[in-house]
Amino acid sequence: MRYHVGIVGAGSIAWEHAITLSRLREVGRLSIFDPNEAAAAKLAAKFDGQAVSSLDALIKDCDIVWVCTPPFARKEVILQAAAAGKAIFCEKPVALTRPEYLAYQKVVARTKVPFFMGQSGRFAAFGKKMKQLVERGTIGRPVKIWASRQGWLNPKLSPAWRLDDQRGGGTVVELGIHEIDFMRWIGGNFQKVFAVASTRSLVPGKFQDTLAAVGTMDDGMIAHLDISWASPRYLWQRGVEGEEGSLFFDDARVTEVAFLRPEKVPKIFKVETWQNPQTKENQALRDQAKSVFRTLQSGGTPEVTLADGVQALEVALAMRRSADQAVAVTPRGISGQ
Repeated sequence: MRYHVGIVGAGSIAWEHAITLSRLREVGRLSIFDPNEAAAAKLAAKFDGQAVSSLDALIKDCDIVWVCTPPFARKEVILQAAAAGKAIFCEKPVALTRPEYLAYQKVVARTKVPFFMGQSGRFAAFGKKMKQLVERGTIGRPVKIWASRQGWLNPKLSPAWRLDDQRGGGTVVELGIHEIDFMRWIGGNFQKVFAVASTRSLVPGKFQDTLAAVGTMDDGMIAHLDISWASPRYLWQRGVEGEEGSLFFDDARVTEVAFLRPEKVPKIFKVETWQNPQTKENQALRDQAKSVFRTLQSGGTPEVTLADGVQALEVALAMRRSADQAVAVTPRGISGQ
């Protein structure tokens, strides 16, 4: 079966998804809607799609709604798509507030539409390899999981919504949620988090650009997140420490996952790079999209669900509350919260 995909949004992430969707044999038609009609037309023309004039028209005609709007603009799209009985793919974060996602959960439960959460990190080759090695027992019982992601978000080039916590969620909600989902995927639920944060560098008092957090997870595992969009130095690293060794990933060596043990030569596992050099596809987005269509065809459960998106968001929101209140916080949905 070939699907008519309706992309909502025509910004940078919509372009990334369109590169892949336009090349998949499972996609028969591609339609684009964005309030900025010129942006929608440009995206549609590039990938042999069709720009449509309204959200209603796109939802009515397509098989699956591919939500690529900024976070603050997702509520109307998701509610309308679900009410119309259409399958939904949604980029992260799923929402910005608890009332928003509760509304999604209610209508999705009532209509039983398939809902696919966009957490492409689960489809990245290095992430899959790290999870595989943990599940094989390569490092023994996991003790700690950590991630450090630093970089510079140029205020002159960034869209205004990204630099506004009320519209984008701040660094931890919009960017850090990738790392939070990775930690949950490996280590299970967060039980407690404690965070400190800063809004002093990029848009003082308005945008939370830097956050550091520690937490406890299932089975006593420790989590550590260090994230910033206010650093002139680019850095992205992840690690999983175990009783018998550790795993390490550095984006500077994106095709490698290192397995380290005391006084032994590190073992290097080679993995696929992130971008296809010929097609320029983000290969994690490619594999994520393929998973969506396989699931639609089989009628199975999405690999990354609405519940996954909600739980990752709740951890990010708990980190924000902890930083605001200077106390440890239990994410909602854990231990009766």
